[in-house]
Amino acid sequence: MKNLIDYLKNTFARNITAEIVLPPEDGDFAPLPNTLNPKLLKVLTDQKLTRLYSHQAEAFESISHDIDTGLVSRTASGKTLSFLLPILNEYANATTPFSTLLLYPTKALSRDQEGTLGKLLQAVDAERKFGTFDGDTPPDQRKILQKNADFVITNPDMLHAGFLPNHQRLWKAFLSRLRYIVIDEVHSYRGSFGSHVANVFRRLLRVCALYDVKPTFIACSATVGNPAEHMKALFGRDFHIIQKDGAPRPERKLFCVNPPLFTAEDGANYRKGPASVSIPLIRKATELGIRTICFCRGRQEVERLYRSVTDGKYASLADRVKPYRGGLLPSERRKLEHDLFNGVINTIITTNALELGIDIGNLDLCILSGHPGTMASFWQQAGRVGRKGDGAVIVYVAKDTPIDQYLVNHTDFITQAPVELAWLNADNPYIVLQHIPCSAQEYPVSTDEPTWQSPAAQMAIKLLIEQGTLKPWSGGYRYGLTDYPSRGVNLRGMTDYNIQIVCDDVVIGEIDPIGARGTLYKDAIYQHLGERYMSMDLDLDKKLCIVEKVHVDYFTEASWENRVELTEVYEECEFPNAELKFGAIHVNKQPKLYKKIRERTYENIGYGPITLPPFEYDTTGLTLRPPKDWIALMDKHDKRWLGAALYGLGYILRRVAPSLCMADEQDVDTDISLATDEAQRWTSALFLFDTHEGGVGYAEKICERLAEALKLCRDIIHDCHCKGGCPSCVPPFPPGIVSTPDLEELLLFSDAAVRCTESCITALLEGRYEIPTVTVRQLPPETPVTPPGEDPEEVKMKERLLRASSLLEFKRKRLH
Repeated sequence: MKNLIDYLKNTFARNITAEIVLPPEDGDFAPLPNTLNPKLLKVLTDQKLTRLYSHQAEAFESISHDIDTGLVSRTASGKTLSFLLPILNEYANATTPFSTLLLYPTKALSRDQEGTLGKLLQAVDAERKFGTFDGDTPPDQRKILQKNADFVITNPDMLHAGFLPNHQRLWKAFLSRLRYIVIDEVHSYRGSFGSHVANVFRRLLRVCALYDVKPTFIACSATVGNPAEHMKALFGRDFHIIQKDGAPRPERKLFCVNPPLFTAEDGANYRKGPASVSIPLIRKATELGIRTICFCRGRQEVERLYRSVTDGKYASLADRVKPYRGGLLPSERRKLEHDLFNGVINTIITTNALELGIDIGNLDLCILSGHPGTMASFWQQAGRVGRKGDGAVIVYVAKDTPIDQYLVNHTDFITQAPVELAWLNADNPYIVLQHIPCSAQEYPVSTDEPTWQSPAAQMAIKLLIEQGTLKPWSGGYRYGLTDYPSRGVNLRGMTDYNIQIVCDDVVIGEIDPIGARGTLYKDAIYQHLGERYMSMDLDLDKKLCIVEKVHVDYFTEASWENRVELTEVYEECEFPNAELKFGAIHVNKQPKLYKKIRERTYENIGYGPITLPPFEYDTTGLTLRPPKDWIALMDKHDKRWLGAALYGLGYILRRVAPSLCMADEQDVDTDISLATDEAQRWTSALFLFDTHEGGVGYAEKICERLAEALKLCRDIIHDCHCKGGCPSCVPPFPPGIVSTPDLEELLLFSDAAVRCTESCITALLEGRYEIPTVTVRQLPPETPVTPPGEDPEEVKMKERLLRASSLLEFKRKRLH
């Protein structure tokens, strides 16, 4: 490691902006519990484990007394043993076996836990009583698990669509003995996904009550800023939260590296990409035998980096360096995980697919190729190294984007910024409306049962009865239609299927249909495990793409065009000083053309058209147009100021909105597009809309509380310590700019984005028109915002629920 650090410092001396030493921490230990079963005690002592970390001992005590327990400790702090040990101890001591359900957000994490659980299960003679039940589980193994399993590992999607609808036919033996429910990586259940999962847990507990069982919840996370509030919202229960982390921590060194600038032939300055640092660093680390993980933002970025690392005279590294990402076949994923854990592979280049707590052995070097998007993800990825107690090195390589350039030049932000909060709203009426039919199919619902007592749920039940979706049955209401209600409810988004990628009649990978439009259009270059393939035929209806292996020295990138349109006005909202409308939004996302880019030089060597149909969906959202007099004042001084203000306001509003409507940042989006004004003229407007088909009420809530949202935006800008804009308030060049080059130039070389945004917010809130003073800028940390509660208006809600219900019914019929 010393040789690697010397190489890093010597090679990139001019590019290292900071070397931060994260000091070691001593462990806080406790003796093994006196009540530990002798069989488990022998397993632990055989592995030379004679004491527990303090948080493990506290978890053992809490779980053993059937207390709902939340465990928040850093990566590699032994969370798995924290909950397995007390559960297996109770299992070993029980006179009759009980069952345990273990939920993980991803398949890879589920499969990883099989090995950890299996070793301890052997000690209590239960190794044949457990298994993983997900989409990859063969049918014969599914039947064995349904009949005999005491421990089942699965994910929320399978619980929603596989367990609960079939609880009486297939899972009665398991659910009627359920004592523990373990939920790992609980921070990933937030926003719309978390709201859906919260309702799945409501349905699960309702079924458990039918079998007269009261399971104990155990929730774990390494990174969540508000664990008590988040777990209460997700499970509807108060948790005993364990936050003191007793695990020791080795010294870690964090290097922040900004790739060098170079001057092109035309005199323009460009910053090299992160690969200019990560490629030589990966090669050197692999040669030195230093076990390395490198995180990239996209799948094809992983493949291109892998190809570059193992290119030319470095081809011999291909056996020790491998790519890992979503879209690989299950067999390929498991082989890579196995080889990495056992040291066959020295270096793995991956997306955030390996960000969560999969045990991939002892790694020493972590390279972050660009900021992963949140500080929670940053530390989750950085925590993949130094897991076995040895020192580790983390290298953050910045991209040429505003947030990366801010972080690499203001490194205090990295160590001081708080981990983001996780928000969800289990009583979101649009989401409750989708789960009540599923619940009625599992067991008839009644209007007075405790599960569905919220105002939103009562309104939804009444509406579903009026529509005939729920029909009277034995004092309650059963699901009255012929389709399968859980099929129409996708917990994670709008698509629940993948496109299969086939070469020579062999499936080599898969991708979702939205991603396929941007990566598998005709003549696109698709990279897979170091090989290049050309897309010959993408058939979205057949869910199939035919590719052929090729040898070319370029890759392709799609250019997308978004069109957002207000198709129906539900309400013209009263808002002083502005035109505000709420209604149906049609979103059209279409790749229009692709660029051919040479591998090494990133030179643009050609274009081509993309003729695929667009990805379209209907949702709900708002349009906001600033005061006419303010627009006229901006145009009088500089016609670019309106664009700067709208893009800036769109950026900060999108980040403030989730805290006001209990959503995640991925649940809402903003866009600057044309809309008609009162005189039917087309002018620029700000759109804010739900990113879920049919809408789930987030944009509607922001529309109702727009003044509050704008005040929060203004407070964040005013409280920010930067002098001219930053990622914490409004960056100098907000993402999504699709306007003229002169606007780009204004934003890049001034603080126009933040100053014009301030002026726009002042005009919207106070009706006061201030000419922005546009100068130079600078940057820093944001203040977390505490979201207020929600208070939906019943009349509006019923109308919108009716529309959402019709959409849902149409979707179910189509699928049926």
